[in-house]
Amino acid sequence: MLKYNRLASIAILACLILSGCALSRDTNQIEAYNQFAIRAAQAQLWNEAVFRWKQVIGVDPENSKAYNNLGVAYEALGDTDEAVAAYQRATELEPDNKYYRLNYRRCRIHIRRSGVDEDAPQLEEDESPSTE
Repeated sequence: MLKYNRLASIAILACLILSGCALSRDTNQIEAYNQFAIRAAQAQLWNEAVFRWKQVIGVDPENSKAYNNLGVAYEALGDTDEAVAAYQRATELEPDNKYYRLNYRRCRIHIRRSGVDEDAPQLEEDESPSTE
């Protein structure tokens, strides 16, 4: 019986260590995708940036920063519907972030001014999207 308890303890310890390694790997992977996406966005390679931020979200679906940045990229590509959806998700994940709320609001206003969305709030002309 003692032998089985020892084996069970070793197995549990191994699982904990391996799960910690997986978490570290995910964090490193997220950071690598994010940095690549930022460089792509800086080079105005918006499709590549979208692809990389989607990868971040695939690994970490609760990453509000990636959703916000994805919204910026979609907006740069002229895909305002996708941008609004991304901004909305960012604000749902982090409702107190004023930059996410501003981006979401500003993009909805852009859609309203184009005649598509009647419910968007009013916003000043000089406000532009913010990445993090």
